[in-house]
This record gives sequence, C-alpha cells and structure tokens, in this order.
Amino acid sequence: MTESELSALLDAHDALVKSCVDSTLPFEKFLALYNDFPHVYALDGHETAPEGRAVLQRSAKRIAFHFQVANVLSGLTSEADSAPSPYGEAGRFAPAVGLMRLGALVGRYPDLKAEPDKFK
Repeated sequence: MTESELSALLDAHDALVKSCVDSTLPFEKFLALYNDFPHVYALDGHETAPEGRAVLQRSAKRIAFHFQVANVLSGLTSEADSAPSPYGEAGRFAPAVGLMRLGALVGRYPDLKAEPDKFK
C-alpha cells in the first residue's frame, strides 16, 4: 500500500468515526461502514513487506488510534443479547454503551492519534 493510499484510507475512517460521534451517522451504519477496520487491512504490519512497514510506521499514531477504536468495538453485542445473559457476563455490551465508549475515546484523542503499541 502506498503512502497516499494509506492516508486516504485513514482519512475516510477518521471521517466515519467523527460522523458517528457527532451523531450525523447512525451507530449501526457506522459499524457496517467501519467494517472491522483496521484489521481487515492488516495495518498491524504482520502481512507487510519491510518497505511497506516503513509506510505504516510513518502513520503509526493514526493507525494506533484505529486499533483503539477496534478494541472499543470488540465487546459489542446486539441490544437483545446485552440483557443479563452469558454474553453480558463475558463483558459484552450494548450499542449505546459502544457509542458512549467511542465518544470517550475521541475525547481522549481529539486529533484521532494515539501512541502506538503495535509495530514493535
């Protein structure tokens, strides 16, 4: 992936996060469009050639933010499944909680950049 392709991809997903947090994009639609980003593009570098890792390194803080978003979304379950059940006991949470956690994340990282813990 080239630097410009990565930048465009990050710009698009930054815009999705902002639109969701600003309530201009419904959370369900956000989830469909966000679509397991950044994992689906292997932005952790595990499938990347050495020259591609350099491209990822230059955008490491932006990528790290999206891994934080993915972490927030990883416990999400449907509204029906979030009622007291084995799912709830396993740390799963409803979409309303996911949206709240996403908003809190953006509050901590308003520039949508985080310190990377990947690429070590």
